[in-house]
Amino acid sequence: MKTAGRFLIGTLLCCALSAAARAQASVPGKAYVAAIDGAVTFTLSGQAATLKKGDSVVAQGMWIETGPGASAILVYSNGTSIFIDAQTIVEIRKFVQQSFPAGIDTAVIEPSVSDTVAQVKQGRVIITTNQLAAGTSMIYLTPQSQVNIRGKEVVIEVRDQVTRVLMLAGDATVTPSSAAPGAVGQTIHGGQMAVVQIQVMPLDQNAANQVAAQVAAAERAQKVVVFSTGNADGAPDIQARAVVPANLPVPLTVSPSTLSTGG
Repeated sequence: MKTAGRFLIGTLLCCALSAAARAQASVPGKAYVAAIDGAVTFTLSGQAATLKKGDSVVAQGMWIETGPGASAILVYSNGTSIFIDAQTIVEIRKFVQQSFPAGIDTAVIEPSVSDTVAQVKQGRVIITTNQLAAGTSMIYLTPQSQVNIRGKEVVIEVRDQVTRVLMLAGDATVTPSSAAPGAVGQTIHGGQMAVVQIQVMPLDQNAANQVAAQVAAAERAQKVVVFSTGNADGAPDIQARAVVPANLPVPLTVSPSTLSTGG
């Protein structure tokens, strides 16, 4: 009974500590610029920024775009690094993490629970993580997929309407953007890869025929109005004017007396 009681107390204590950790307030995570090579454009919360190697900035809201032959390496404050290859566009939509004490080797273990949401719009990124904390969420979006990363080395490449996810080590779950709500996706492990693409197929002619009348009506509507820029209360204003034929057709009336009876 004493052993069972100690076990129960230990379990309750662990649960309490876990709940306390989850209840900690998150703080804005930072990104450290570890390397820049070539033309790299940084935008922070909508404003262009000039960053150099060694700079550290709030990552959330950052937009990175690399030119031909250019690259950049960022290290998040949770210890994860991201190599941004040439001609790549990445947006860090969200990155927050819980507070943590100094002295933790972030190259080995994540110092606190974090939440990352980023989007690879085009190009290629290589993400390497340490041992992620329990409860951490790391999501990378592409036009074709959602990639939930649990570590440790993953390449995400977006080119020609195709996303390729190369799992070098660790595992991740890949879910197509077109999947039904609640879909769990496919888990891939080290040594595996996933390919997600937008499928292009021939036009369904029957479906096109069903909307032919609406298309024609919309095209006719384009011809019944013209737009111009004028002034409204001293400020530029776009104005619409209905098109009226210059010469309206004259109604033609035919008297029955003039009709031939064929006799």
